[in-house]
Amino acid sequence: MPRPRITSIAPPASPRATARAHWASQGLPGHTRKGWALAVSLRCLLPLALLALCLGQAQAEPASHWEVSGFGSVGVVSQHGAEGWRMNRNMTQAPADGPVSARPDSRLGVQLNWQLDTQWEAAVQAVSLSKPAHSPWRDSVEWAYLGYRPSPHTRIRLGRTNPDTYLYADSRNVGYALTWVRPPVDFYGFAPMAATDGVDLEHQWTLDDTRWRMRLTAGIFATMATAGDGSTFRIRAKDAYGFSLLREEGGLLLKASGLRTRLNMGMPEGFLQLKQGLAGLQSLPLPGLNESLAPLQDALWTEGQATYLALGAQYEHGPWTTVAEWSDLSIPKTLTGGRRAYGSVSYRLGTVSLYGLASRVSPHKNMPVVPDLVGSLSPVLGPVQAQQAQGLATVAAEVATRSRFDQGTVGLGLRWDATPQMALKFQIDRFRVYPSGSAAWMNGTASAARGNLVSVGLDFVWGP
Repeated sequence: MPRPRITSIAPPASPRATARAHWASQGLPGHTRKGWALAVSLRCLLPLALLALCLGQAQAEPASHWEVSGFGSVGVVSQHGAEGWRMNRNMTQAPADGPVSARPDSRLGVQLNWQLDTQWEAAVQAVSLSKPAHSPWRDSVEWAYLGYRPSPHTRIRLGRTNPDTYLYADSRNVGYALTWVRPPVDFYGFAPMAATDGVDLEHQWTLDDTRWRMRLTAGIFATMATAGDGSTFRIRAKDAYGFSLLREEGGLLLKASGLRTRLNMGMPEGFLQLKQGLAGLQSLPLPGLNESLAPLQDALWTEGQATYLALGAQYEHGPWTTVAEWSDLSIPKTLTGGRRAYGSVSYRLGTVSLYGLASRVSPHKNMPVVPDLVGSLSPVLGPVQAQQAQGLATVAAEVATRSRFDQGTVGLGLRWDATPQMALKFQIDRFRVYPSGSAAWMNGTASAARGNLVSVGLDFVWGP
């Protein structure tokens, strides 16, 4: 059976989103369709107008090198528990705007593919979704690359692509390509590596009945993100180097990937002032004061090296599909790093798929202890200033909590493929947030929380 080409938005032959689709989408023999991909916000009226003009000209040609396709999702999620907290599907999106919200899961995308011959390719894909405030339109661009194949099994792409760090790196926004209403938030929620500007090299080969694909990526990226208090900041990365290796045989797909980069978090002015205040306290000539405040200063991290490693597996056997991913994010001295994992099992009955999933994110580091500054600083600064210093340290700990992920989720769901290009989904999740682990939520606090998410979504695709 031909594998669905998720990246070209062709309707999957099976409603189960499979990482195997990426083999076909990346141009294996017999599936050598390629393209530029560009994700455009609905606010980008001029680019969309130009796109429409190009499409009109392309359709007028008898043998066009152009193809257009698209996808979308209309979703609503209802939150019960964790009062006042707001769900955030991904830190590079705007969070839910209330206990019932269509923001997290609704999106609309369009993609334009161009292929000159068997060697040259190009494209434009535009995804409109609720972005953080002050996000420039270019943050909505998922892909925008020019590709060249020096041989049938080797491809070089120059421009904007998605780093191949997840099983669903290329299809995480295409709801129709996923079994679930959304990718597991515990795993995909911290994903600032959305689009990389640079170059990647891909090579594919076959040994006996086993197919392999290797990809190397180098570049930079930048995106707006939402902080736990609702403020926004800019994430920038330089010297981003990534790799992925896929192995597929029969119904089993295995994937290993990694990315290493230097991150810079353009935090708001208040955050930087907090860091400066702590630095001022550390400079006081008191024995042990610098050391006791150092963990808090490290937790208010703004730049440094980050390393991401991941393993993924998918197995299809008859109506059953099992998917699992594991990752480790390492950012020295900070609270953001941690291990993530999820597993999902689905069973297909005709046009209906039943599924269950469980996910967990666990931080590398515990919360730093807030030292008792009143007793040590009162003789030096006086009781009033010592109390102010204590308050500064307490606020620093509260802000640091917003970067620490520590939670787990279990869920059950149903997908019904109403038509070959449309699917209706229903999902119930039970989440548990552990103390000082609410980084996945806006307005989250250091308290533990439990609750439920009830989600309904309608996904569709169109085009060739």
